[in-house]
Amino acid sequence: MKFAAGLALALATGAGAHAAPAGFDALFSRFTPQTPGCAIGVESAGAAQMFRGYGSADLEHAVPVTPDTVFEAGSVSKQFTAASILLLAGEGKLALSDDIRKYLPEMPAYERPITIDMLLSHTSGLRDWGDVMSLAGWPRTTRVYANAETLQIAARQRALNYAPGEAYSYTNTGYNLAAIIVGRVSGQSLADFTRDRLFQPLGMTHTAWRDDFRRIVPGRAVAYEARKGGGFEQQMPFENTYGHGGLLTTVGDLLVWNDALTNGKLGPKVTAQLQERATLTGGRKIAYARGLFVQTWRGEAEVAHSGSTAGYRAWLGRLPARGLSVALLCNEGDVNPTELAHQVVDLYLPSAPAAPPPAATPAADLDALPGLYVDERTGGVLKVAARRGRLGATGVGWLTPDAAGGYAGRGSTFAFSTGGVLRHTPDGETIGYRRVTPVTPTADELAALVGTYASDEAGAVLTAELRDGKLVLVHPDRPAEPVVAEPLYRDAFRGTGALIRVIRGADGQVAALRVTGGRIYAMDFVRQP
Repeated sequence: MKFAAGLALALATGAGAHAAPAGFDALFSRFTPQTPGCAIGVESAGAAQMFRGYGSADLEHAVPVTPDTVFEAGSVSKQFTAASILLLAGEGKLALSDDIRKYLPEMPAYERPITIDMLLSHTSGLRDWGDVMSLAGWPRTTRVYANAETLQIAARQRALNYAPGEAYSYTNTGYNLAAIIVGRVSGQSLADFTRDRLFQPLGMTHTAWRDDFRRIVPGRAVAYEARKGGGFEQQMPFENTYGHGGLLTTVGDLLVWNDALTNGKLGPKVTAQLQERATLTGGRKIAYARGLFVQTWRGEAEVAHSGSTAGYRAWLGRLPARGLSVALLCNEGDVNPTELAHQVVDLYLPSAPAAPPPAATPAADLDALPGLYVDERTGGVLKVAARRGRLGATGVGWLTPDAAGGYAGRGSTFAFSTGGVLRHTPDGETIGYRRVTPVTPTADELAALVGTYASDEAGAVLTAELRDGKLVLVHPDRPAEPVVAEPLYRDAFRGTGALIRVIRGADGQVAALRVTGGRIYAMDFVRQP
């Protein structure tokens, strides 16, 4: 895989001199030669493309970010895998309705078949392989994983998060399996297939997959995250999995891709199919299509996807009716790419009317609603608290009273009741949280949980220990990475973003620990004799 170096895109096109809207550079003022940074590319109808680079691509060698800097695009990559599947479907070499076991006989036969299309829309129910390996003590970047191993991990999962097609849960597993299917159907690896069918024909000369993380990539930015106490440390994706992420590219090439979709250069059918939102078995359409989210921003139709891998952050989106296309690539893990990209988008939209001041939160709600709410299906936890006359929730921020008598925050609406709260997300999903009573287990109750627990689906063993009066979960082969299990409610704990519940047998004795996270529901670690 070869990369063109030193194309000097901004200079060659004159884009570097193109005037930016007022306030553009101010959005990126935090990025300096002493920090990681971002590259940004914008195409607006009737104007020349504009490119900018801010901050450093390599802090050790004082290399600045330029429009030609190569970054990893995270999950922005998924649309390229989806497009490859659609090209093969258009040639009659596979069907989106095919059972994946036709191409992946290693996978279990679940009660309901998983189709290729379900892989592309995150409706398969498959557990995310990265989350599985986190439970095994080896999260991504701690071991070198390849696509062959993602198939092995997926193949040993006896259970799904839900019946295929019934719900949506974001999972990288589906896109790794889709990448393998492309290889088995086409006779080429996804890297070679996309090179021949997408990147070279479209002139995306800076783009290829990170299928070998040791390969030298001229012009690649190093990824970083903030270090506690100040400064930065490297946070690179040392893995060979790709298809779910792993696309190495530039903002200029991403704008070329957006233009190809806008103008149907892959065929109008491919563009339409990429943007066709999935429908669940119950009839509800979701915001996810095939490798793309189809939503609205400030009342405008938006087709976009964000990306996050190690310390890389990315966003690529289009507002088709405006002729606006934005590509953002960053090498600092603390960047919120969706938020920053939308700030750029806002500069190209008419000024929004000033939002009315939020309505006052009723005093009765400030007294009655604070508490602990848990969604045991997905492991979500909301801690609602009252501060300075307002309600706030962990992971959401401030909750603002809305016209319907409920609350709004982070794009969702919240309807509280005596027993819990219903959260309605922007894509129409309804999540039910029940209100629970926090508890503090006694020393004897914690001691009863001490022991060894194993899961053959995770391929891992956990030991539960007491340290300084707290329950701690330890992987025997990674003793330096203990997980503190903080008590939530009776027989339930919270540890590193996961809900950990105690499962008891008919005799009341501890039988297992059930772990649930955002991308893996209800995996049991069975207590060992």
